[in-house]
Amino acid sequence: MSTEQSSKERGGDKGSTKLGDLLLPKACENCKIRKIRCDKSSPCSSCQVAKLPCRVASKFTDSRPRGPASNYHEKHFSSIHESLREIKERLRKLDTSPSAPASVPSPDLCIVATESESPFVPETAFQSETSFDSYSVQASVTAEYSAAEVVHNDLDQEIHASLTALKSLLRGQGRPSPSNNLSFPRAVTKSNVPKVELPPMDIIIEVLKKASARIPLVILHSGLRDDSLLEELCKKIYFPTKHVSKGEITLMNGLLFYVFGEYCMEDGTSSPLYATYAKLCERNFVAGLQDYDCLVTPTLENIQSLLLGALKAQEDSRPALCWTFVSTGARLCQILGYHREAVISRDPPKLAEAKRHVFWMLYMIDKTLSLNLGHTSNFPSHDIDVNMYSPSENPKVSPWNRVMISFAEFSKLQGRLYDELYSVRARRAQADVRARTIEELVSCFYGWHAEFKLIDTEGAQCRSDLDIIIGSSDFIFYSVLTILYGAQTSPAAAIRISSQRYEVARLSLECHVQNWTKLSPNDISKCGIYSDWLIDYASFAPFLVVFTHAIAARSQSDVTLLSQTLTTLESMRSRSETHTKLCHRCRVFLRFAKAFVQSHNPPSGFQNEDDGSFVFSTAATMTMDDPAAYLGDLGVGTGVEFPDYYGLGAGNGEMESMSAFLGSCFGEGSTMGGIWNTDYQGP
Repeated sequence: MSTEQSSKERGGDKGSTKLGDLLLPKACENCKIRKIRCDKSSPCSSCQVAKLPCRVASKFTDSRPRGPASNYHEKHFSSIHESLREIKERLRKLDTSPSAPASVPSPDLCIVATESESPFVPETAFQSETSFDSYSVQASVTAEYSAAEVVHNDLDQEIHASLTALKSLLRGQGRPSPSNNLSFPRAVTKSNVPKVELPPMDIIIEVLKKASARIPLVILHSGLRDDSLLEELCKKIYFPTKHVSKGEITLMNGLLFYVFGEYCMEDGTSSPLYATYAKLCERNFVAGLQDYDCLVTPTLENIQSLLLGALKAQEDSRPALCWTFVSTGARLCQILGYHREAVISRDPPKLAEAKRHVFWMLYMIDKTLSLNLGHTSNFPSHDIDVNMYSPSENPKVSPWNRVMISFAEFSKLQGRLYDELYSVRARRAQADVRARTIEELVSCFYGWHAEFKLIDTEGAQCRSDLDIIIGSSDFIFYSVLTILYGAQTSPAAAIRISSQRYEVARLSLECHVQNWTKLSPNDISKCGIYSDWLIDYASFAPFLVVFTHAIAARSQSDVTLLSQTLTTLESMRSRSETHTKLCHRCRVFLRFAKAFVQSHNPPSGFQNEDDGSFVFSTAATMTMDDPAAYLGDLGVGTGVEFPDYYGLGAGNGEMESMSAFLGSCFGEGSTMGGIWNTDYQGP
């Protein structure tokens, strides 16, 4: 009895543990201190190796009072129960809230993303330094100032009505625009299922047979040198002998999307399932481009997928998305060293040419967008020494390659135009330096244009399509010259539209009208080629230059040209929302120009007979102390005098005339963005 009581005083049932402690060997004191494994022999091997005395660790009994374990467990279980109650309450609220029934989309249907499925983009997430919107605002101010000079007559009501419509057009420009969305119009929600649905193998074999007999248009239009790329990708993915990357799957779906879309348009020979599989491949392609791996993993297939994504964004009139893909592709190219010839030359010839091709295609798109959107290029020309890719040996493809290579050379000149005349550093250059730069670039552009027209398209597949691109290139050529000549205007109290700039602006619009009249509206393919490659990439500065000259000089010929241009835009407005919006805005501008020119009031400017430029002035001109010095600063001869009716009149003492618009719109630093800029909001 006394033994049991003494046992309880020492801890109750710990007697058996004490006996176990005596029977089981323990680690020695040194091994415990050194925190190493002990073989529990006496002496242990560790102590023998270390030549240390081996002593068995003593057992210390904790004499501190121990609290009951039940208190700790009760608190722990109470915390768990409280968390469960909160979870149940949240689930109950979710169950009671109204929700739309979920539906599983059919793989044969096009998935249309809702607002919640699209990536959230703040309104100011993507802006350009120059934009069609900001110029439209300035142009409307010009129109308002000019309308104030009109003598009241029968046309006064129409002028003010058209001016009201012009103001109404610009009220909603601050609203979110679909052109700033970083998603495709038919974007899809990312699936958590890693498996990708692909077209059946028999359809793929059928398509590959057709592609081997006739090269798909996507190979030609994207400038790809390897016409067997699609077949190689299909073999890798449908008959995998090793790991298949997400980039390869995305690239294959992108190519198949275009191939199925092309075959859908064939008369009587295409399968009715091609449209279904085109939508399936588009869905897979878009989902692949939205995948994190595609955007951050530097592989050739991922960069090629981004190139196709940029081309698709161009077709869908998504400039923000196109710029995002190009910027990402440029970053991956730099990571892999595609801009260095020393790196590329170490690869096998076929692989090296594929890398050069994707690099220069992204470069071409980047330089064009950089100039039209007013962004700094992602491809610094001073840090690039990789050679241009060479044309394919296939005579059906090589003419297309030569055209794309020539466009890449054109983009180099566009890059120089932005860097040397419109960048922040270039704007600080002296006037004589800028004048020499303009003269040199004009010579380079004309030299390029002459060589481009000499490209031989003999033997090319789809030669008529290629001839459209070459023959219609005058529009984009003169459009870029309009921007180039605009860099010679200095921001002063009075400015001018040089005769060269006005001439190339008119030539640009005239070429566009002539090109469109040669195309049949029913030929969707050729109209698409003209729109995608020329209209969407060209700046629409010529339209605003001619518009401003029309209301300043009250030129009926300018109004006629603007009207013809609007007619062509009406024909293509259904291609995208951006085309529709541009057409609407040009219609409003044209309405005002017609009403203003028909008012038969004196012009707001005058033409300098020495150089043919059209000069505009401000109200300050009427009160300046030294008109001769003022005109000399403008490059206008001191013998030139302003007409008596020139200016805004006494009723508008503090308002500037048309030069307020021209100084910022057509003056230094203004690139007059392209067709995509119709939705952009300048800072």
